[in-house]
Amino acid sequence: MVERYAFAILSAMLRSFFRPRSFCRWRVGVAAVLCLSGAPRVLQAAEVILPLTVRFDLLIQRLAEQAYTRPGGIAPIWYESDCRYLYLDHPQFSRQEGYLRFITHGAGNFGTEVLGKCLSPLNWRGFIEVLVVPYLTADWQLHLHIVESNLYDEERQKGLLTGLIWEVIERSFLPYLTGLAVDLALPRDDILSLVRVSVPPSDAAQVEAILQGAAVKAVEVRDTAVVVSVVLPVPNTLVQAPQPPAEPEAPLSLAELEAYQQALERWDAFLVFVIKGVGGDLVDPHIREELFELLLTSRYAFLPILAGEVTRSEGDPVRRLFIDTWKRLHEIVQEAEQRGLLGEQILRYAGFISAGDALLAIDQAAPGLGIEISADGLRRLARMLRPDAVEDPLFYSLDVDPTLRTLFGLSPDISPEPPEVPAPESRLGWLAVAHAAAGEEDSELAALNKRFARWAPETSEFAAYRPLMEKLLGKITDQAQQGASLEARYASLYRHLMPATALQESCWRQFEKNGEKITYRTSSLGSIGLMQVNQHVWRGFYHLEQLKWNTVYNARAGAEILLRYLQQYGIAEEKQTGTPDSIARGTYAVYNAGPKAAKRYRSRNSSAREKKVDGRFWELYRGFAADGEVDLYECTVEVGAGKGNKAG
Repeated sequence: MVERYAFAILSAMLRSFFRPRSFCRWRVGVAAVLCLSGAPRVLQAAEVILPLTVRFDLLIQRLAEQAYTRPGGIAPIWYESDCRYLYLDHPQFSRQEGYLRFITHGAGNFGTEVLGKCLSPLNWRGFIEVLVVPYLTADWQLHLHIVESNLYDEERQKGLLTGLIWEVIERSFLPYLTGLAVDLALPRDDILSLVRVSVPPSDAAQVEAILQGAAVKAVEVRDTAVVVSVVLPVPNTLVQAPQPPAEPEAPLSLAELEAYQQALERWDAFLVFVIKGVGGDLVDPHIREELFELLLTSRYAFLPILAGEVTRSEGDPVRRLFIDTWKRLHEIVQEAEQRGLLGEQILRYAGFISAGDALLAIDQAAPGLGIEISADGLRRLARMLRPDAVEDPLFYSLDVDPTLRTLFGLSPDISPEPPEVPAPESRLGWLAVAHAAAGEEDSELAALNKRFARWAPETSEFAAYRPLMEKLLGKITDQAQQGASLEARYASLYRHLMPATALQESCWRQFEKNGEKITYRTSSLGSIGLMQVNQHVWRGFYHLEQLKWNTVYNARAGAEILLRYLQQYGIAEEKQTGTPDSIARGTYAVYNAGPKAAKRYRSRNSSAREKKVDGRFWELYRGFAADGEVDLYECTVEVGAGKGNKAG
């Protein structure tokens, strides 16, 4: 779906930028070809070929809306009486020797009704086949041109039946094919407005020159789509992005870092807006899991940018993030379309995805132009997907977003209410896991939370601190598993995973001393407290101030995240490796660095730092699995009667 309008839309975009001396259409063999001539010359140009795909599914949908309107996808083509009728069903497009082949099953009766009786009935059941080529008219209507048509019986053999059947087909059915039209003016205008706000004024002339020289080089009908190859003659000076000066790297200035942060906040707000729109439209567990992963992957990717861990020589990191995230979003929407999940919303999604694709196509064809999407551009793009939304697509807030939590199977927020157990057939086994139990247990946690308030333990307090933290983590772990439907072996694993992660992340400390001041633990990347929940990655999922100052809340959030990662990534790792140990190791790797890190612990390409982090976690985990005792002096786990050896 995501590319089905790309040919016509991009052609419309290109044509609106220039006035050719002639515009012609002809057939060469079996392909419909557009001829654009008289465009200004672009000297010293390199050809950039853009393969654009128009899927068959849209044409089937539009045909079904017009003809196959009866329940079950039946097309009542002709009906005079029970003696004279023709019905069609099961329309399909496919490829046949370069043609676009349409075939539909049908059944009819052709007789003469006399005094209530059907005389000389001619019964027919079989298939109608039509070979067509697509073409685009001057007013941007996509049509089909019929080249050949055939009639077959049920055995797919040509019979002797002609005459009246063909008369009915030609009069009552073929006009549905030749009259099939898709208006592409609105998506064309949307893309044009987006391109205008995405091109720096200094590059406008060069962009117009590139668009004026564009032409359709070839049109091929493939197995599931029509693929159009558009050639853009790009000046050699723009084929490669400008190279930074060869000089020693200087740290990014404060102004540069602030600009990156503003751009990232805009992008993250846009992405949340889009994900909530797509997730709200598509009530499908698998699609929502992919959207969840997309959001987290994008957020983990911009942590190094916020921390200033980028250089000028690496290019614009926000641009790279946009390109990578957009491509993945494109794939998710395409999967939804292929599975038939978009329904009547298919046109809206086509325009939205095609607009973003057009920008990427221009950027890739001429990276030297430095295509960028401004705040206005992101707003325009977002409203292509959700035109009726009243909120600002770029509104950035640190508050909890109940819609976002609910979309991904969590309660509107962590609350004291007991969770509902998910239905047995649900894939969302992690549903509503971060809740406090009611009654005495909740009161006990409240007392523990009060005890831990702003407590940064001195070494002399470790003996008192350790058992209280063990108790808190144990209760939070028990609560997190309520409603999660974990198998016994996974539940046991999770009980070791939770304290090992907390020890690895913070050495079991929510607070620390900064001089004489008590403050919450934080990292340079914005991770907070006992479980080091990252404020950027989990924006909208948790209360920031609660993560900072409420030990129990922080523990619940970490437990919720860890359990989600265990079920979505850890168990998948075991299936891939066949090793139970990979569950804990894969789960923690994702907790530490995001979904793309799931295989990091077993990759030869891991950095020395990553290997050290993963190795130390594995040592801690095995210590807890062996009933070891935590050493808060060294932040390790001691195993054995003498408590003298670390785990492992």
